[in-house]
Amino acid sequence: MQAVTKKKLHSLLGEFTFFSHYSVDRFSTKDATNMSFLCWPNGSPCLIGNLYLQTLLTNRGRTRNGLSRRGTKGGSMAGHAGMVGQLLKRCYRDGIDPINLTDQAFTAYIVEIRLEPAKYNPAQPKKTENSVIATGKVWLDFLVFVGTFYRHPNFVSENGTIRAREETYYIKVRGGRKVLKSHLWHHSFGKPHRVRHRDPVTSEQIQMLRAANRKDKATDFVKMRRLIMIELFNDLGPRRGELANLKVQDVRDAIALGLESPVLRLDTLKREEDAERYVPILMPTLRMLDRFIDGPRRKLMRDVYKGGKDHGYVFVCSRTGKPLSDTNFSNEILHLRKLAGIESQICPHMFRHAMITRLFTQFIARHRLNNADDFRRALLDTETFKAEVAEWTGHLDPDSVEHYIHLAFRDLADYTETLSSTHLTLAMDKYFALSKDLEQQLEEGLPVTEYLRLRKELKEMYKQDAEIAEKRSTTLKK
Repeated sequence: MQAVTKKKLHSLLGEFTFFSHYSVDRFSTKDATNMSFLCWPNGSPCLIGNLYLQTLLTNRGRTRNGLSRRGTKGGSMAGHAGMVGQLLKRCYRDGIDPINLTDQAFTAYIVEIRLEPAKYNPAQPKKTENSVIATGKVWLDFLVFVGTFYRHPNFVSENGTIRAREETYYIKVRGGRKVLKSHLWHHSFGKPHRVRHRDPVTSEQIQMLRAANRKDKATDFVKMRRLIMIELFNDLGPRRGELANLKVQDVRDAIALGLESPVLRLDTLKREEDAERYVPILMPTLRMLDRFIDGPRRKLMRDVYKGGKDHGYVFVCSRTGKPLSDTNFSNEILHLRKLAGIESQICPHMFRHAMITRLFTQFIARHRLNNADDFRRALLDTETFKAEVAEWTGHLDPDSVEHYIHLAFRDLADYTETLSSTHLTLAMDKYFALSKDLEQQLEEGLPVTEYLRLRKELKEMYKQDAEIAEKRSTTLKK
């Protein structure tokens, strides 16, 4: 069988609006900024594919605004466009219009993507069975639209050209309400595998990443930028796209709060457009951010950025001054992992797992719970704790924390102390981690006078965080 092109068929439109409707002698438009646009492999626009993508602006996703288009890669809509593109590549290769697809051809395409080898390890499949099923579901959804467009409503149905049956299920939305949903299932789909969760990154691994960053031959700007990435991932547990969207003004606003209650604004991805949250930030990390913005970043933007007015993003490329993409964050962590000689996987999302696990560990220790069942019963009486975790991490479904409960009990095997304040606990953990890092730098050749100065500064910042923890009325107190 002839191979399909490796060329990506979708691109992002950038700032864009299109016609919505005409009413009361007036044209109304709809914002479609960052919308995906599909072309055939020969470069010509794919009419049916782009008409389908327009439907995703309104009738898909968790909100009335359709699938997310946020981020440098185009969000969930781009993910759908990429999956549809995989089907279009095969249709183009075989000279088949989507409306002329048969059940046999659809099945063959599912088998083809299931057997496709991984790029770096041909002995392994490129897609897991769960990924194959997810792609197949999007194909079916697209083909339902194709059938409707060509007035063939039973094109995809139990006894139609593409034989697929409808299955219903419930999902839980914000507030605990259950909503009935449905999807189409094809006989070529395999059995779903249980989703495997990555373990959280460990404190020892984070320490190794910091040390590797100091030893790297990169510029001082890059080293400081990487260090701030590590500290923010570790302290706040953001998604990488949320960190990529961090603005200088967000940091300024957090600094302006002073000792009252410094919180950092973050975009909340995987939610409705313009969703945001405010996360408590510790003084050492906030001070580090402030120095980076006023020092290395300001100098670099003045020297190399040719785009006119400063765009305001905190994390920028050291050569061009343009904002970093979410992929850059993964690449930086991967580089440091290899430099540190860490064989196990480490990615930005594992910092998020570690942060959420720490929150639950502290909650469990505070209430002296013995097992996961005790924990769930305690949560029934402590809904504010779940609300705080959701506020910090941007989770929509409280059930998403189930995995972290078991990780927290695992980590509690050697846990001996409990503190009444989550914020104070995080500040203490941060102080011990940075103290250990300073001691390691001293062994690496840091002058004693500089070590003493930094140690004194760290102690002062811990005192500030302790004062903030006392002033903040935490929702964890009884």
